[in-house]
Amino acid sequence: MTRLRIFIGALLLLGGLYIVVGEHLAGTSADATVNARTSVLRAPVEGVVAFSVRSIGARISPEEAVAHITDDRFDTARLIDLERAQSALEIERKRLAAQIAAVSDARKIMQTQAKDYQEGRIRQIQSRIGEAQAAQESAAAKLREADSALKRTISLNDRGLQTNITLDKAKADYDVAQQDIQGAQQRYNFLTTELAAAKNGVFIGDSYNDAPSSTQRIREFDLRLAELNAESQQAEMRLKLSTEQIAAERLRVNKLTAADLNTENPSIVWNFLVSGGEYVNRGQDLMRLVDCSTTMVTASVSESVYARLKVGMPAQFRLNADKRVFDATITRLGGSGASGLYATLAIGPSTEHLTRFDVALDVPGLLEDQELACAVGRTGRVLFTGGPLSGVRETLARFGF
Repeated sequence: MTRLRIFIGALLLLGGLYIVVGEHLAGTSADATVNARTSVLRAPVEGVVAFSVRSIGARISPEEAVAHITDDRFDTARLIDLERAQSALEIERKRLAAQIAAVSDARKIMQTQAKDYQEGRIRQIQSRIGEAQAAQESAAAKLREADSALKRTISLNDRGLQTNITLDKAKADYDVAQQDIQGAQQRYNFLTTELAAAKNGVFIGDSYNDAPSSTQRIREFDLRLAELNAESQQAEMRLKLSTEQIAAERLRVNKLTAADLNTENPSIVWNFLVSGGEYVNRGQDLMRLVDCSTTMVTASVSESVYARLKVGMPAQFRLNADKRVFDATITRLGGSGASGLYATLAIGPSTEHLTRFDVALDVPGLLEDQELACAVGRTGRVLFTGGPLSGVRETLARFGF
């Protein structure tokens, strides 16, 4: 019985020594820290800064407003000049529009007068044509009477019953009747020609022009309207150009007098570099942020472990006071004295860390876990090769222990 106890004790002692030595030789980091890259939020314009978040460690979602900068001292003289020029163009455009309306109204009045004159003139010519037709008929009747009288006088003169004087008078009366009917015919032809011209807006006469004064004024108004419309089109083009210039200038002023600052990735506020309400210069650092999308694990190992590591080698990471084990991949072997590698990281290396060899790992499981997605500063351990208890750890982790 005593021998059995000694044998069991020896087995337990050997098993314990195997586990302790195996775990030591398995390759475990001395320390491991959840880390992430930092970025500096800088002022794109000058002005007074106001922060939307006020506490260090506050989480910021993508596109969330972080700060707002306004500059009331920016010189807007050019914008004011452009707006004044636009106001002058607006006044000029309204003046031209009023002149076009006034000339158009005057033209309508002259057009009404010209139409009335044309209609009156046509009626007058038609009345004269009626008179000319009556005169033509009367001259024709007189010609017939003179012709009959001439024929009777010739007959009587041939028989010796009339004197030559009476014959000559009858011939003279006949010639006068012929001239009267020719004159009446010419008068009628002239009046019909004048009527046709009057219907086309052209008035023929000896004592007046081919167009009345109202028609001449209409032509003047048409010329003036053409000039005003051309000026109005130029004013519209200048006004459009002025509007585009003002829009561009306002955009420039807005960019230089106000700015909303945000981040593209989920972040946390790491430090404030200026105070709210402070006047800042363009390019000045305002706030330091931790980019949660770049979460990684940094660790330090002994030289013997470091010598066996390679980039891309798998590993396991476990947070202190947390039973879960996360798969990891080595992404950087920084060597010893790697202080320069931490210039853009949130957590810097400790003095003890710098005496060992630096290793950086990618742990996708941290980003997938909402609670640990930006757990910068949490510490744990990294296991690079399997030891005697690796299977036990995986089994316990699988059952939530």
